[in-house]
Amino acid sequence: MSKNRELLTILQTLQTYSDCDITQSFSEHDSDVLLVSFSKELNSFVITHHDSEKSYHDIDSALTLLENVLQT
Repeated sequence: MSKNRELLTILQTLQTYSDCDITQSFSEHDSDVLLVSFSKELNSFVITHHDSEKSYHDIDSALTLLENVLQT
């Protein structure tokens, strides 16, 4: 399974279980670099990279950002 497919699965899972409070974290050297969650209220993915938080309404935009940041 490629990284792209794994990231897509993560995003789909967050969206599917939007009633739950789930945050996927990506860490480097025991420090969170990237946090991803799905906000049911905003109907969007919320991605925090360092101290910057952005919302993405569609899965493709969120996936593109993750791929770029994680260089998959």
